[in-house]
Amino acid sequence: EGNIYVADRASKYIKVFDQDGNYLRSLGGRGRGPGEFQEMEFMEWTPEGNLVLMDRGNMLYTEISTNGEFVEAFPYNFSNQFYPTQIHYINGQMLALFLESNPQSDIPRIQRDLFHVYSIDFQEPMYSFFSFLELEFKYGYPWLELMISPGQFIFTKDEDKFIYSTGIYNGILYVFKNQKSGQWTFNHTLQGLEPLDKPYEIFSSESEFEALKHLPGATSIYSYEVFWGRVASLNAGIFQLEDGRLVHFWGERRENGDFDFDEYHFLDLYVQVFNEDGNIDGYGKLTSMKLPHPYRIRYPLVNWKDKNDHFYMIEQTVDAVPVIRRFELEIEE
Repeated sequence: EGNIYVADRASKYIKVFDQDGNYLRSLGGRGRGPGEFQEMEFMEWTPEGNLVLMDRGNMLYTEISTNGEFVEAFPYNFSNQFYPTQIHYINGQMLALFLESNPQSDIPRIQRDLFHVYSIDFQEPMYSFFSFLELEFKYGYPWLELMISPGQFIFTKDEDKFIYSTGIYNGILYVFKNQKSGQWTFNHTLQGLEPLDKPYEIFSSESEFEALKHLPGATSIYSYEVFWGRVASLNAGIFQLEDGRLVHFWGERRENGDFDFDEYHFLDLYVQVFNEDGNIDGYGKLTSMKLPHPYRIRYPLVNWKDKNDHFYMIEQTVDAVPVIRRFELEIEE
C-alpha cells in the first residue's frame, strides 16, 4: 500500500503515514495488555505481512497486524536468549544479530557469537556463528560499543548471501554464504573506502578520558570495570538496490570549532555503491548534521529502503525532535 510505519520509542505508538507523509493512524501504545508496549527495541516485518516488535519492558516479542490487531506474543527465553537488534526470516528459521548478550550465559563474553539462528517463535536456538574476535577489533571499549550498536546486515535478493557492516566502520564489510549443509559461514570481505580518521580510540585511564571527553563520540561504558574511548566512524545503513548493487552509508564525527558542553558536534554522512563484483561504482558525501554531545547512535541512521529505491533516514536534531527524511541517490556512471 506504500504506507510508512514508524515505531516511536517515546510514545510507544507505531505511527502510520501514507506515501506522501500524511498521518493516518496510530497502533499499540504504552501498556501491558495485548498489542501494547513498554519498550521498542526493533520492529520488523513477518513473512505473513505483520509487524513484530521486541518489548524488553514486557519481556515479550509481540506480533500485531498492520491495523493494530493483536496476533501473537512470544516470551523471552531467559535460559539462553540473546537479545537481537535485527532479524531476518528465512527457510522457516530466523537469523538474528545480537543487541546485548545474555548475562546468564556460560559462554565468556569475548567468545560469544554475533549471529544466532532461532526458531521463528524466538524460543529455540539452532546454532550461532562469527564471534567478536573474528572482527580484529581490540578487546575492551570497542567490543562493548559493538554490544550496544552491533551494526546491520542485508540479504541479497536470492538470499544465498548476506553482508554485514559492523557498528564501528573501519572500511570493511563482511560477506556470509549459505553452505550446502544449510548453515551460514563467513565467506570473504569487501574492501570499502576507509574513514578519513581512525574509526575509534581507546582511552587508557579516567584522567585521559577527562582530558578528551570534549571530542565527538567520547563515552564511557561500565562492564565489570569502566572503559573509556570514542567512536569516530560508524555504520549508517546497508541496503541492496533493485538492480542488485549494494549501497553502504557511514558517518564520520567531526569537531565543532565553537563547541562547548551544551552544544553539538557534526556528523558527516557518506555513501558508497558496490557493483555485483564487489567493486565500488561510486561514492560521495551526502550531508552534514548536528549531533548533541555526548550522543551514542544505537541504530543505523538510514533505517529503511522501499521498493522504489527511496531511503528513509531518522535524523536526531539538536533540539531532540526526530525528523524522518526520504531521499534517493543519483549515481553517475
